[in-house]
Amino acid sequence: MNFQMILKFMNDYKYIIAVVLVLLIIVVFVYIRMAKKRRLNKAFETLEVRYNELMSIPVLFKINKANGLAKLNPDVEKKVSECKAEFSEINTRQEEISDALADSEDALAFGKLKEASKHLTRLDVLITESMEQTVSLNDNLETLLEQETRQRMEITTLKDRFRELKKNAIENTSGLGDAFPTIEDQIKEIEQNFSVFEEWMYASDFMKAQEISEETRASIDDLEIKITEIPKLYEHAKGLIPQLLDEVSKLYQGVRQNGVFVEHLEVPKNIGVLSEILKDDLINIGQGEIEKSRTSLKESQKRLEQLALSIQKEDKAQREVDALSEEVFENLEFLVDSISKMCKDAHKVETRFNFDGYTENVGVFSQRIQEFSESGVKVSRMIEEEKIPASTILISLQELGQDVSMLKDEYLAMNEKVERANADEVRATKQLLKLHLIINDVQVRIQKRSLPSISDKYASDLERAYKYTDQVKEMLGQDVIDVKLLNATVDEAIDYIYKLHNNVNNLVGVVDMCENAIVYANKFRAFVPDIDAELTRAELSFNSGDYTQSLTTIINSIDRYRPNTAYEEMIRDNAKSAR
Repeated sequence: MNFQMILKFMNDYKYIIAVVLVLLIIVVFVYIRMAKKRRLNKAFETLEVRYNELMSIPVLFKINKANGLAKLNPDVEKKVSECKAEFSEINTRQEEISDALADSEDALAFGKLKEASKHLTRLDVLITESMEQTVSLNDNLETLLEQETRQRMEITTLKDRFRELKKNAIENTSGLGDAFPTIEDQIKEIEQNFSVFEEWMYASDFMKAQEISEETRASIDDLEIKITEIPKLYEHAKGLIPQLLDEVSKLYQGVRQNGVFVEHLEVPKNIGVLSEILKDDLINIGQGEIEKSRTSLKESQKRLEQLALSIQKEDKAQREVDALSEEVFENLEFLVDSISKMCKDAHKVETRFNFDGYTENVGVFSQRIQEFSESGVKVSRMIEEEKIPASTILISLQELGQDVSMLKDEYLAMNEKVERANADEVRATKQLLKLHLIINDVQVRIQKRSLPSISDKYASDLERAYKYTDQVKEMLGQDVIDVKLLNATVDEAIDYIYKLHNNVNNLVGVVDMCENAIVYANKFRAFVPDIDAELTRAELSFNSGDYTQSLTTIINSIDRYRPNTAYEEMIRDNAKSAR
């Protein structure tokens, strides 16, 4: 198809084509207009939503609150006036916005899209400016009404606490016992306080509202303490205190049956008084008097525990008195008898053993034991009367026991000194007898052996031994004995005489060995000339008193004749014991 054909076709159908083009233009125009209207309607709806958001800001409510605050607090009156002026401007703008909305809606309704577009543009500017101004005013009012906000938050927290406490109180009705009606009354008072708080807040009297808030907080704190502590106090009042009363009563009856004096403690009277106090405490708990009841219950517990402790103390003291009195009076009786005997021999002992001041010390002992005996009579009378507390008796008995014990220690030390002196005298007497026996044994051994020769020193040693015994005997016979010198002399005599005895024993032993050796060697004398000569020399040495040389000569001669002979065994077998 060429261009001419197209022109021919258009020429043939030009009217139809013209109609179609007109219709097409109309459709496009209508579509564009409808699209614009939809866009404008959507924009209108958006602006309407923003307007509603603007109007939802509670500026008017806060302005009224601020007016009430300004009446009570002159310091914020200027700021409130500024906020009111700004609010007046916002109201004017809101009226303009309202008119613009109405004009826009009418223009859209009547299809005046161009006019509607202008109104919507102006409306967007008005809403934006008004929103900024309203938000700013709202922030300023929030600052002014910050105290109210804070109080609202505080009261909300208190309400949450209160609801939880109320729930706990209802769940723990049995634990609260007779105090539950009091708790209920306090719950109602708190609920009334919440209502009063709202009234003052509505009236914008924040100071009064704050006072009610503080009062409510204190009441809730008190309610919490009561709900927490009352079950514990009931447990104390209905459990521990009655148990202590029963224990004290049983303890009192038990010690009385054992004969312990406890009447001064007035246990029945105290139990009666504390029982009445317990009744008052239960009433106070029921009335919610927490601190008063707690203090009273603690005091009752303390008094009962002290009463029980006092009873136990008297019981223990009675047992100690029974045990200690036997010991003290036994020691007292012992000292009375012993010191009495010591007094009789005091002068004799002081003179005999030269104990300076011994008689005077014994006299002091006698005076002290007499005083202690008088004290013992008083203590014994206190015990027998059974109307004096054992704890009081125990103190007196312990003091007496301490004094008696000290005197007993001093007496025993003094008596030990005397006995030690007596023991030294007895020892010296016994040792003197033994020394005489030993000296006699020495003489008998020497005489029995009929020794041909003995050292001249033996006679002087024997004489010295007798001097020692005579010296000891003389010291024992004196009226005054120097114990220290006596012991030293006895020890010296023992050393010397025992040494003399050992020397004589050794000498006798050597003589016996010599004699036995000579007897043994005589077996070879007849046919061994050398042995005969040696034996002759040995006999000469023996007769001259040189017994060791004699024994050595005999052993050497036998060893030459019979080497390696067990002459030691021979001598041992043939020797006679000198012991």
